[in-house]
Amino acid sequence: MFSFIRSCRGKKALAASLAVAMMLTVAGCAKKQQAPAQATLVKTMQVIKRDTPIVYDYTGFVQAQQEMELKAQVTGQITGKFFKGGDTVVAGQKLYTIDQRTYQANLLNAQAGLANARAALANAALNAERYTKLYQNDAVSKQVLDNALTQRDQALAAVNAQEAMLENARISMTDTTVTAPFTGRIDTSALEVGNFVTAGQTTLTKISNTDPVYVQFTMAEPEYLKLSASKDNNGGAALDNLTAVLSDGSTYDLKGKIAEVNRGINDNTGTLTIKALFENPVRRLLPGMFAHIQATAGIQQNALLIPKRAVTEMLYKKFVYVVGSDNKVTMKEITLGPSVGRLYMVESGLNGDEVLVVEGTGKVRQGAEVKAQPMTEADLDTSEKTQQK
Repeated sequence: MFSFIRSCRGKKALAASLAVAMMLTVAGCAKKQQAPAQATLVKTMQVIKRDTPIVYDYTGFVQAQQEMELKAQVTGQITGKFFKGGDTVVAGQKLYTIDQRTYQANLLNAQAGLANARAALANAALNAERYTKLYQNDAVSKQVLDNALTQRDQALAAVNAQEAMLENARISMTDTTVTAPFTGRIDTSALEVGNFVTAGQTTLTKISNTDPVYVQFTMAEPEYLKLSASKDNNGGAALDNLTAVLSDGSTYDLKGKIAEVNRGINDNTGTLTIKALFENPVRRLLPGMFAHIQATAGIQQNALLIPKRAVTEMLYKKFVYVVGSDNKVTMKEITLGPSVGRLYMVESGLNGDEVLVVEGTGKVRQGAEVKAQPMTEADLDTSEKTQQK
């Protein structure tokens, strides 16, 4: 009996010990979960303040000022080609000849037909004059005179018809020689000698005038209104002193100006299509090339500049993370202006004394604590190259 009681007491003691151990374990885990999170390491930068040219940048592509397809105006076989693909030709220069034999025969036939018609007209005119005198002397009836006058008029109409046929034959004969309609560069995919062409259908080659050239781009309505009333750094109209930056980063050495503005704003995009005209004497700009068009609208005093990598976009709005004195980040909505190299000009949303998260924006959230590692504007280039590696 007593042994049974002692056994039960032992089991209760063991159970109590296990319960205490479990409680201590749970308490320890709770303490570990409540341990404060470590601050996120980020790179930060002070907002830059300095006088900055207001430069608007647009992506466009080069277009020829004049461009057309040269189509055959007569049917036949190409018998001569007098240029090489890619050549620059001048207006009126001979490019092709098309087999002339048929058109030469048609021309001779039209000339003979006109000669016969003129001879018939001369004879009909003499008859009409003779019968007019005879009628005046009551030698012939009015009917005979009317017949003579009708034959004269028909002969005159026949002459006019033969003259038109002769003119058509001359035009066709002329069209067997194809000349350049304007000075420009020839396409490299031009047809060669021996090809058969059909009038009005076959494209012989393409020609484009590349001096000057257009660069077409689009501009938002607010920017167009701002730039159209702005002056550049030299006091000239901003849209009459445009710079083209080519795909290799080089700046084109001649300035351009607005030449054509579309009749209205695109309903879908809210942008305006514009063509800028650039002189191209050495043919450096070729149709189809991409180019950045830059328009300068004066200088912004004490402009606020921030790194492009500091900007986060959400629902078509732009935000930055500002690091406070307590090392916690606050999200601020901003309005961006033109880009300046690796920086954006800020139009609103910042005072200029803020410290922004530049690298590590994807690791932080509103109210998160960070460990800031300051960087300078010079570090942006180094940091970017390191990321690319």
